[in-house]
Amino acid sequence: MNKDLKIIALETLKILIKKSWNELSIKEMKLRSRVKLFSNLVRNKQELLNNINSYFDYNLILQSKKIENSNSKDMIFEILMMRFDLLQANRKAILSIFKSFRNNPKELVFMLPKLLISIETMLSCVKISSKGVVGKLKIKGILIIYLTAFLVWTNDETESLEKTMTFLDNSLDQAGKLFKL
Repeated sequence: MNKDLKIIALETLKILIKKSWNELSIKEMKLRSRVKLFSNLVRNKQELLNNINSYFDYNLILQSKKIENSNSKDMIFEILMMRFDLLQANRKAILSIFKSFRNNPKELVFMLPKLLISIETMLSCVKISSKGVVGKLKIKGILIIYLTAFLVWTNDETESLEKTMTFLDNSLDQAGKLFKL
């Protein structure tokens, strides 16, 4: 991820602590980020949202090097929890975005292709194949688990994300029976 895109993502997350996603404008982000080539990098709010997602993917790739080689289910659990830890560090901003999506869910539909790529990236980080029909089913299944775990996370007030971890662990156990994780 290039430096300017990181600056834009960080500034967006910073602003979203105080402002709702619906109130945020591209013009404001261009001014606040002070990135000269902003208009070449981000043209609309969908691209701004995708950039935030890419920022989390970038950080996840860096952190994934810490995951110990283990069974597939445990490694998927670890990488997904790393992602939730990144979200947790930006909780207010992420919840600001989520609240706007509850009123306008079609925004999330536009983000699904990017989220599928994120899941594929996570699997790649833990050296789990996503090739072929079974691989594509794994990606879609883990995306469903991630999205439902995200809903749990939005209401998880525990400091250690205990509710999210428990839900994720149980869901991956069930998925493991289907996909032999």
